[in-house]
Amino acid sequence: MRLAVNFSYPLVHLLEETAIKVDLIKCPDWEGMLKEAEPHGPITIHFDLKTGLGQTFATDFARIKRLQEQTSTPHINTHLVTPRHFNPASQKEVTEINHLWRKELNLMTQQLGTTHVALEHFPYTRDTPYLSTATRSDVFSEVILDTDCMLLLDLSHARITADTLGIDVKDYIQSLPLDRLVELHITGVKRFRGILTDHFELMDEDWEIFEWALSEIRNQKWRKPEIVAFEYGGIGNSFAWRTDHDHLKSQVPAMYAKVHNLNPA
Repeated sequence: MRLAVNFSYPLVHLLEETAIKVDLIKCPDWEGMLKEAEPHGPITIHFDLKTGLGQTFATDFARIKRLQEQTSTPHINTHLVTPRHFNPASQKEVTEINHLWRKELNLMTQQLGTTHVALEHFPYTRDTPYLSTATRSDVFSEVILDTDCMLLLDLSHARITADTLGIDVKDYIQSLPLDRLVELHITGVKRFRGILTDHFELMDEDWEIFEWALSEIRNQKWRKPEIVAFEYGGIGNSFAWRTDHDHLKSQVPAMYAKVHNLNPA
């Protein structure tokens, strides 16, 4: 397993000081950021692709393949979504979205290969009621199995979703096709403006679920993912304000050690 951490300027400074070590720098597919990150280590790209809006049919797969070849990106991720106007109570809309999901993902797997496509979902909150169908563990799992793609498990998204549903997060996660796990993401979760929100530093509860996930991998109950990504930090209005040099300096080495302790000697 390799540890990836979000690109940010505090991360770059720590890498330049050799205060921390990472295996991969995680970036969106922004050409400018990729050029900035390139001198500091291997890059893995996290794409902002969505399945369920019809956008996949206009995707530039040639560009994706080029970026994949230029970086250390093993899987192309996409997010299972529904439109904002989607009505989960409408059987007609549910049937239509299930057809569209499979059509879009089948196109992706035809272009990239089934083992190179990893599906994840966004967190389901009271502010995103239209996502309820896409985040149901049985529905999400069936889409993966029907399209023969792989699983990207975001522990923070699972925690937020389970909290919204009022169910145990470990039960929720265990109902997913963990034999297809290729990438594991983790961030801290806090209440922000009344809503559980991710992309914060890790607190005790975040470390606990991360340790639990690693123990499941260690005990071979889950497939061993190729990448574990600490999605903390970033640039721009959404992420810079919650990117702290000291949190990176203290938490990245601890996470690196935990990830590499699962690798064979």
